[in-house]
Amino acid sequence: MNRMWMRGAVGLCSLMLCVALTKAQEKKPGTEPKKPDAAKPDQAQKPEPPKGEKPSGEKGQPGQGGETDEMMKKCMEYGTPGEAHKRLEPMVGKWEYEFRWWMGPEQAEPEVSKGASEMKWIFDGRFIQQDVTGPAEGPEGKPFKGQGLYGYDNVRKEYVSIWFDNMSTGMLVAYGKWDEAAKAITMGGEAACPMTGNLHQKFRTVTKWDGNDKCVYTHYSLDPAGKEFKTMEITYTRAK
Repeated sequence: MNRMWMRGAVGLCSLMLCVALTKAQEKKPGTEPKKPDAAKPDQAQKPEPPKGEKPSGEKGQPGQGGETDEMMKKCMEYGTPGEAHKRLEPMVGKWEYEFRWWMGPEQAEPEVSKGASEMKWIFDGRFIQQDVTGPAEGPEGKPFKGQGLYGYDNVRKEYVSIWFDNMSTGMLVAYGKWDEAAKAITMGGEAACPMTGNLHQKFRTVTKWDGNDKCVYTHYSLDPAGKEFKTMEITYTRAK
C-alpha cells in the first residue's frame, strides 16, 4: 500500500475515533477521585475508574484493538488492488487505433482518423493511465492529445473511468460492471453536450477485448427522441 496514503488514512481514522471517544467519555458519569491524606502524601492513591470501565492499558480500552482493528482492516481492503484490477491488465502496452465517429443517427458513413495510444499501471497497480495522440483536429489545427484513467473502486464494487483531452473543457466520468459472458466492461454516465446545452446527456460505453492484441471501445449516446445510437467506435491494435 502507498505509504503516504496509508499514513493519511490511519491519521484520519485515528482522528475520527479520538473525537468520537472524547465526546462519549465527556457524557459518562464518573466518581470523584479520593483525595490523598494530607498527613501522608507518600500514601496517596490513584483515583479508581468509574464502574464498568476498564483501567487504562487493558485490552478493550478505547483506541486499542476492537473497533480500531476493524477500521484499519476496512482501510486496507479499500486501498488494496485485487482480482478486479487484474482484469485490466490486457490494456497495458502500446497501441495503434482507428477512430470512427458519427455526429448523429442520420449520418450513414463515419468520419475516420488514426493515432497512437500507450497505457500503463500507476500507483502500484491501482489505476491505468492512458495517453493518446492523434492528427490535428478542430479549427485550431492542433494535434489531438487525450488522457484517460481506469480503475476499480473496491467500495462501490464498480469499474470507473475518467477521460479528458485538449478538445474540450469537460471530463467524462463513468462507472460500470464486468460482463463475464461478453468479456467486456459496460459503463455509463452523464456529460454536458455543447451542441444541445443538455447538462445531463446520458451515455453508455462498452470495452471489449478480443484476445490480448485487440480491444474495441464503443460509445453510445441518445438522440433528441431518447433513442440510443452509436457515436464512436475505437479499435485498438497492439503495436508491433
